[in-house]
Amino acid sequence: MIRHRREVLEVERYRPGSSGRIRPPVALASNESPYELPSAVRTAVICAMGQGNRYPDFEKTHLTQALADHHGVTPEQVSIDNGSSSLLRHLISACAQQDHIVVYPWPSFPSYEHATLFAGATPVRVPLDEHWRPDLDAIAAQVDNRTRAVFLCLPNNPTGTTVSHEALITFLEQIPPEVLVVIDECYHDYVTDPSAAQGLALVPHFPNIVVLKSFSKSYGLAGLRVGYALSSVAIAELIRAMIVPFAVSTLAQAAAAACLEPQVQTVIGERIAATVAERERVRRRLITQEITVVPSHTNFLYLPAQSDAPTRVHAFEARGIAIRAIGSDALRVSIGTATENDLFLNEIGLLKHS
Repeated sequence: MIRHRREVLEVERYRPGSSGRIRPPVALASNESPYELPSAVRTAVICAMGQGNRYPDFEKTHLTQALADHHGVTPEQVSIDNGSSSLLRHLISACAQQDHIVVYPWPSFPSYEHATLFAGATPVRVPLDEHWRPDLDAIAAQVDNRTRAVFLCLPNNPTGTTVSHEALITFLEQIPPEVLVVIDECYHDYVTDPSAAQGLALVPHFPNIVVLKSFSKSYGLAGLRVGYALSSVAIAELIRAMIVPFAVSTLAQAAAAACLEPQVQTVIGERIAATVAERERVRRRLITQEITVVPSHTNFLYLPAQSDAPTRVHAFEARGIAIRAIGSDALRVSIGTATENDLFLNEIGLLKHS
């Protein structure tokens, strides 16, 4: 065996939403968009295939400018990579190493822990509050001179909860300016509460924060892998120093840029609204059956108090429906089309009632 860092093989690997190699007919485990690519995006991908013999645009020039225009920032504040998970690994690798700590709420996105451990740093999990939200006061209390980064998933995966914008400001004011704060907003497009936290609005005021966003969820490009970060110019330069060359394919860049065109934005907006409406319909139905469901700001629902959750997942899979176990006593169910959601609701008897 070659000499290597032993801890690399000791890190628990990321588990995809479906346990089988064949995707179940009703895929409600991975928080994907249930909709096919809009026609204009599909056309852009097909056209880009003609350039497949050449390397992708190294600087992602067109997409970078399009994102800067879309969010009202400068191109120098935009960093793009092969999914937001790659970006968060780059950030931790650049900031943390042995004897450093990284703090985040728990349960939350497992990649925060993976990135921390791969960097050789120590992860610090902070339990959610009684409403299944990130406990900002408790997180702030864990920050000390060894802390190099804090992760906040807003809204939080897997619980679908978020915090108020004012609470986020108060939290950031408590964090030393030399500590990186990563605000993961991959599900922010599904938020309808005007008082909810908005990380991008705070980038000009807190130069130590970076906001992560994704084309995998509301934009439906999960199979093409495009994520991006919005930050100060200094943090963006740090990210770009870490990025693997040519990691975002020509097809992915073309698809993402097409998603920002006005006509596609209209389609995406309609799909987001439909998903939010379905989210609330499914939640109401579960509540009428006395099943505990956490109010969600995302495209999924979190069901705590589901004892022996893995067994329930297998029971749903046997009926062609993929959902996700969160530990041993909770489930996460993505919102699909109305038809897919009805198929899930038809098997409601497999859930544990309150």
